[in-house]
Formats: sequence, structure tokens, C-alpha cells
Amino acid sequence: MESFGPIASHYDVLMSGIPYDMWVGYCRLLFAHVGTDPDDLLDVCCGTGSAAELFAKDGFEITGFDLSEKMIAEAIRKSEESESDIEYTVADAAELDLGRKFDGAYSFFDSLNYITDLDRLHMAIERVGAHIKPGGWFIFDVNTAYAFEQQMFDQEDLRKASKIRYKWKADYNSDTKIVRVHMKFWRGKELIEETHVQRAHSEQEIIEGLDKAGFDEIHAFDSYTLDPPDGRSDRIHYAARKS
Repeated sequence: MESFGPIASHYDVLMSGIPYDMWVGYCRLLFAHVGTDPDDLLDVCCGTGSAAELFAKDGFEITGFDLSEKMIAEAIRKSEESESDIEYTVADAAELDLGRKFDGAYSFFDSLNYITDLDRLHMAIERVGAHIKPGGWFIFDVNTAYAFEQQMFDQEDLRKASKIRYKWKADYNSDTKIVRVHMKFWRGKELIEETHVQRAHSEQEIIEGLDKAGFDEIHAFDSYTLDPPDGRSDRIHYAARKS
């Protein structure tokens, strides 16, 4: 079953409790922490554009892309409604070629975990790096193996009052580091089913990909803090500078 396909038109309702403003604020904190002040940003795997809308509202020039045509359709619809003038396109991160460079880039909500082939992950990092001006920074987050081991994706909300009810069950393979999340959603009487697949990329694998792509300074943070990650970090944010 397709990821971010049938659920796309309901995604913003499902994510209505997510503090996007906090995520954007934290990203801006990391940009400030590493000493950069970008004007135009590339939103990597932008989804329905909720973060992009907030950055645009704060005066940033934003270009976003995502592999899901249906998620991009939602992002375009929102941009037209808000008149935010965000440019969106459907693209595979591992094959990205937009023909321009940006002051910086960001990626939210463990998007890179969805690239489950390590070679293609490194290709994606290289292609994003190719779109960043020298001295620009790429900020992104990933879920860790610890998060999968702790069954982070085993979730449900079956309350009748919920706009979307859901039940998720995850199967994690510690050898392959792959988790398959079988998802059921109900909106009214409509049942939507999707299976999402992620891989827990190690710090070594992430740093190797960044090194290969020409990033010359790399910082890792226990997410939402400025502290280094440890063995109990369920999400890690990285900030990497393009040489």
C-alpha cells in the first residue's frame, strides 16, 4: 500500500496537533547556532508544506519538493489559498535537479528515514548538497534505532470524537534496521490503509554520506536541544555545512 497516497488529503487533519511553529523555531535556532542567516531555503521532502508556509510567512523564499504527487497537490492548494508564492515540485531526492542553488536546506519529520536503501540515501544527501551554495547549511532530522526498538510507531487514537481515528502497528527488524508500520485510518465511515517503511540510519552512515557529498562541518544534536545525542536519543537533528 502506497505511503502518503490515500492519506494525503487528510494529512493536515491528522497532524493538526503537531507544533509546526516549534519545529520551525528550532530549525531557525540551529541556523543561528551555527552562524548562518539564510534568505532562501530548500524544503526537502516537504509534504503538504506546513513548515514551508511558516517559513514563508516569516519572509523566507521557499522552494519545496516531495516524491508524493498527492502531498504536493495539497501543498500547492494551501499555497494558493495563502498566496504564499512557494514553488513546489514533485521530485525524488536521490535524483534531484532543480537547476539552482539555495542559501540552505532543511528536512523535517524523519523524511530521510523513508529512503531505506543506503546508497540512495547517500545519493539524496549528495543531490541536496549540490543545491546548496558554498557555506550554506543543511538541517534535518532522523529517527534512531532506539526509537524503533521502543516501539515508537505503535500508536492509536480510536476516540469517537477524533476527526481521524487511527491504529498503527510496527514490525521492526533489528538486523536490517527496517521498520514497517501498518496503518489504518478512519474518517467517518471511510477506512484508509497505508504501510510506511523506514530505516534507522546510524550516525556513522549519515556522517559518511555528508562527507562524501562535500559537507565540511557536521553537528549532531539530541533533537529540540543543543545537547549532543546519546544512546537514548530517539531523534537526532544534524546541521551540516556545504564546502
